[in-house]
Amino acid sequence: MGNVTSEVKHDSKVKILSLAFVGLLLAYFLVNLSLNMANNLSTPFAKSLGATPVVIGVVATGFTYGSIVFKLISGPAIDSFNRKGLLLGAVVIIAIAFLGDAFATSVPMLVTFRVLQGVGQAFTATTFIAIAADTLPRKKMSAGMGIFALGTAASTLLGAVVGLKVQEATSFRTAFLGSFFTLLVGFVVLLFIKVKPVNAKKFKITLSGFIAKEALAPAFMQFFFMMAWSCVFAFLVVYGQEQGLGSNVGFFNTAYGLAVFVAAPFGGKLVDRFGYLMVIPMLVLMAVSLWIISFSTNLWMLLVAAVVGAFGYGAAGPVARSMDMNVVPENRRGAASSTLFVASDIGQLVGPVVGGILVSAFGYGTMFRIAPVWVLLAALLVIFTQKYIKNKIAALAPEKEVATMQADEAKAE
Repeated sequence: MGNVTSEVKHDSKVKILSLAFVGLLLAYFLVNLSLNMANNLSTPFAKSLGATPVVIGVVATGFTYGSIVFKLISGPAIDSFNRKGLLLGAVVIIAIAFLGDAFATSVPMLVTFRVLQGVGQAFTATTFIAIAADTLPRKKMSAGMGIFALGTAASTLLGAVVGLKVQEATSFRTAFLGSFFTLLVGFVVLLFIKVKPVNAKKFKITLSGFIAKEALAPAFMQFFFMMAWSCVFAFLVVYGQEQGLGSNVGFFNTAYGLAVFVAAPFGGKLVDRFGYLMVIPMLVLMAVSLWIISFSTNLWMLLVAAVVGAFGYGAAGPVARSMDMNVVPENRRGAASSTLFVASDIGQLVGPVVGGILVSAFGYGTMFRIAPVWVLLAALLVIFTQKYIKNKIAALAPEKEVATMQADEAKAE
């Protein structure tokens, strides 16, 4: 594959699909594919071990416990050390967790290895996003992040259905080992990626090192996204299986992943051209998707919900990441990425626990009908902060890009 060098370039003529960007996208896909397989296996495995709905929610979000704690280190580490080394170390930790999942014999053991997985995940997505942002001009950040999200989309498309089908044909152990070997391929790809640090700073754990106050607005938006959509991650497989769909419920993720191939880049282009208020229609579609899920009684309804959700959460997620990367200078992207993913982790942690309580009291359908409340809060946040975001981006962008952005806005008007 050859060496891939990540360099920061600010010329607005820089293409999105550079060699560095494509190499990172391939590695990102493989790592996320393994995570998708394991994450979708964890909840039915927990149920097979006797877990209650609330405990299933804890298992689904177990990785966030380790992830949130180690985000205290990941932000400043990304801005200080060799990013390739951080990624390789994180992948090794996740690989150990997958092996633990494969041989777990009780719910506490499963939760332990899910927490260990989170320790590795504290460094993976944050580092990938920071490096990818370094290869993109600010003017094309939303479109670039939309394309980079295809790594997640492709892994979502394949991960759930492959993992569940393998488990159905063999066992949970074999399926988790499949996740391990998929991750191993991602590790090999990372070995061939050469990452050049950007304005590296001395490593120091401080509040500003892992929390960028400039990025709090997109971080809170991401928190509300995840409060709602994490209930899909946590409960859809069990809900679908209770509806008699068996492993076919995994096709929700397949349909979602296919639709995101269109939704994420398209959404990014709309935001780059017309501004961040374009995320509001995406949030409406996210809420609609949750409601369709709540009334679903067959696979076709779930597939419709998946496509609608792709143009909702699947498009809005990359927009939040583009906001996050654009409101800080390049040497603060580790902190900004950490800020965003801490918020995401907390949302993923709290959402399914609250969802599990609602399921226990009212059932799955009612829980999915209540979840859009969090989406409404995200929409209000976008409305009240979009001017601040716009001004912050303009202040940081090089003069050439500011002029180009202003020209584009004039054409749009």
